[in-house]
Amino acid sequence: MVRFLALIAALTALLAPAPSRADPADIDAAARGVVRVVIMGREDDKVVPLSHGTGFAVSPRRIVTNAHVVRAAAMDDALRIGVVPAEGDEAAYSRILAVSPRNDLALIELTGSLRLPPLTVAANAPRDAGDVIAVGYPMNVDRAQGLDLGDIFRSQPPVKSRGALAGARPSRQFDTLLHTAAIARGNSGGPLVDPCGRVIGVNSFGAESDASDAEFFFAVST
Repeated sequence: MVRFLALIAALTALLAPAPSRADPADIDAAARGVVRVVIMGREDDKVVPLSHGTGFAVSPRRIVTNAHVVRAAAMDDALRIGVVPAEGDEAAYSRILAVSPRNDLALIELTGSLRLPPLTVAANAPRDAGDVIAVGYPMNVDRAQGLDLGDIFRSQPPVKSRGALAGARPSRQFDTLLHTAAIARGNSGGPLVDPCGRVIGVNSFGAESDASDAEFFFAVST
């Protein structure tokens, strides 16, 4: 846990201050540093994807995601972690640098030649109100497009879902930001960004609700 926080602190300390004015192009720029994180195994001597989540670059080689996205790979050396970028034809393997199950955060590092544009982490994130955008790779969108597990190895732009902050909510393990930007399975580990494209949280889970209830989602607060 101490090692994980030290690594994150060192990375965010190097990030340049973000501009104060919102620009729609900032969201597109941030999305280029968002990746699909794929857990892979072997079946009949073939590499097959078993599950996937989302992550985002905090340096050209290092990516933040949820601890639960990489949990299986952390427990089984036979599994590997692949990273598929939003653009280009190059994918890469990665290794786990640190995991904090208590905060549902993990830091992984690319092992190939792939380099990514890092996102900016907001120094003073809003906690109670404001527009937000969730960026990631929801599985229900993949299914609606008729994509199968093999298709997730191809670079695709992430889905950007807009909503609003609904307040800060402490949980038993970590502080969260409650918001209404729709996420689904596969979004886990993706960034929740402000209108300037700065990361204010890491999407983790959603609230269970009936069809008539308002839907809320939780991001690990930065």
